[in-house]
Amino acid sequence: MKVKILIKLGMSFWQNVENELIYKNISRKELAEKASFAVSGISLGLAHNSIPNADVAVRIAEVLDVSTEYLVTGKEKNISSKENGALIQHIVSDMKKLSQYDLETLAILAKRMAKD
Repeated sequence: MKVKILIKLGMSFWQNVENELIYKNISRKELAEKASFAVSGISLGLAHNSIPNADVAVRIAEVLDVSTEYLVTGKEKNISSKENGALIQHIVSDMKKLSQYDLETLAILAKRMAKD
């Protein structure tokens, strides 16, 4: 017996997939081919607001280089600064080159993003 799980958390799994496809300039067909599922699954998933079986969801996440958690919930887990040390150092280095106004704008943006 197969059971479909419907999750309504603002953005659906397939809406998150669509956003990633647009962001990464990948077609539905290309995603379906790389993740080994029928391209019609995207349209059906959007229409029924459903999520695919776990194995398909994992393959889709791998192709899109995002977590399955993100595709299901729309939120990424927080990653420790230890894991992103080099990236954080690069950002800080770039921030040192900004004007006072740009720094204040960036601070507001960062604060708003951190609330999510």
